[in-house]
Amino acid sequence: MAELVLKELSKTYMKNNKPIPAVKSLNLTCRDGEFVALLGPSGCGKTTTLRMVAGLETVTSGQILIGGNVVNGLPPHRRNIGLAFENYALYPPLTVYENIAFNLKARGVPAAETDREVKRIAELLHITDLLPLKPGALSGGQKQRVNIARAIVRKPSVLLLDEPLSHLDGKMRQRMRTEIKRLHTEIRSTTIIVTHDQSEAMALADRIAVIHEGELQQYGTPLEIFNDPANEFVAGFIGEPPMNLFTVETEESGGEKRFRISGTPFGFPVPEPYRPLAQSGRRFRFGIRPHDIRVVQGDGPESLAMPVTVFENLGEERRIFVRLKDLLLSVVTRDSIRYEPGQTVRLYFRPEKTYLFDPETGRRVRV
Repeated sequence: MAELVLKELSKTYMKNNKPIPAVKSLNLTCRDGEFVALLGPSGCGKTTTLRMVAGLETVTSGQILIGGNVVNGLPPHRRNIGLAFENYALYPPLTVYENIAFNLKARGVPAAETDREVKRIAELLHITDLLPLKPGALSGGQKQRVNIARAIVRKPSVLLLDEPLSHLDGKMRQRMRTEIKRLHTEIRSTTIIVTHDQSEAMALADRIAVIHEGELQQYGTPLEIFNDPANEFVAGFIGEPPMNLFTVETEESGGEKRFRISGTPFGFPVPEPYRPLAQSGRRFRFGIRPHDIRVVQGDGPESLAMPVTVFENLGEERRIFVRLKDLLLSVVTRDSIRYEPGQTVRLYFRPEKTYLFDPETGRRVRV
């Protein structure tokens, strides 16, 4: 195990003689034994970052430190990195035992020690009965366990997981997610996982680094990222269903300040914490999570009457969608009431659970 530190790490590609930045001055510290997720949409630079740490991509600028040592100039085999690819990359002619033992044999580890380590890791990952088989006889979940076993058998300082669950179906993803979490608890290796799935990152990681267009947007625990997003991108990317985000304009009449949803006649009182900032005519991006909108009864200036567009019954919860021109507002409720399309519902935004963002910069407006 070792601490991993990225200092001003950058990667730029050249395309048609023009520089294309993939990673921009990334600063990140992964503590010894910590599980960190690099989270972001496809093309944001997270896999490029992982490949630089592994030594599979050259670094344009900045430093990578593992255990306090700069490893920029070291080849992959000298960094003591374990890497599990998204596509398994197992050797088809070899048995599971031989696939796991391959790296140990290449390093000249004695046969007895190799045998002991392969069997130990196989037991840890519950694949002992698969050791005599070849990859072609395995399911996707079994192949991924073998892939991870091959990465950790060498006792790496840092374990890198590149979208390890992306090829699995929903039920197997859930099972493997639990297995990966259990495995990390047992081996306590410094682990980095690359994923575009925010649920996966929230479930697995001690801390999450949210990346967008090559830049770090926020780094914190899952609860910090969820409850205290730094900007509009993080707010909209984290959470299922996603946070409702729309533009509001401040209106003032008779001493009362209200937010009107842009392009619509609908409005609601400005939440108490934001009233000093809400000057007449000022625009904001307004955010509220679907779980924090209440369906209420009766009339009142604090609620909005809107027609239901779509209703979904998901068993434990119900989802209501209402459309306001280009805005599709989502609401999550545990009420057992069934709503029909066209039926009017009154919605109340919990003021203490609302967020404001600057419409120009996307940054969180704090009070």
